[in-house]
Amino acid sequence: MFDYIFGLPMHALVIHAVVVLVPLSTLCAIAYVVRPGWRGVLRWPTAAGAVVTGISALVAAQSGEALQRRVLSVRAGTTDAQLLGEHVEWGDRAKVVCLVFMVLTLVALWFLRPPGEESRRGHAVDVLAGTVVVLAAVASLVAVVLAGHAGSAVVWHGLA
Repeated sequence: MFDYIFGLPMHALVIHAVVVLVPLSTLCAIAYVVRPGWRGVLRWPTAAGAVVTGISALVAAQSGEALQRRVLSVRAGTTDAQLLGEHVEWGDRAKVVCLVFMVLTLVALWFLRPPGEESRRGHAVDVLAGTVVVLAAVASLVAVVLAGHAGSAVVWHGLA
């Protein structure tokens, strides 16, 4: 199911969505937290970005596993297994962190309201929710960058 799309390895297509949308989503979530005046405008883009981040990371991991099986059966002799293993580990971490980011951001959107809307909790809850979202955003961004770097090392190993 996660192997090919339009005759191309699905992983090669999906990772581009992850590499572009995760940084955008994390920046949007951070802006939502630190700029209360922007919350009215950023609420739905932040929610959509969080969901896209979680789902695209999940699909990237699943399609990566399908691609890994194919690569190991077809190109086992020309693929650096250690580099591939590092990429798989970082990809798994990125998947988990992005899913956690998605859930925490959606929960925080419920608690962190734009100015003028009825507040559900006090200031301490706002600070805690905002801090958790910022930390999850940074962790997602770092995990995706490191997974992407490890993946490019596998692809370009021996070609430079």
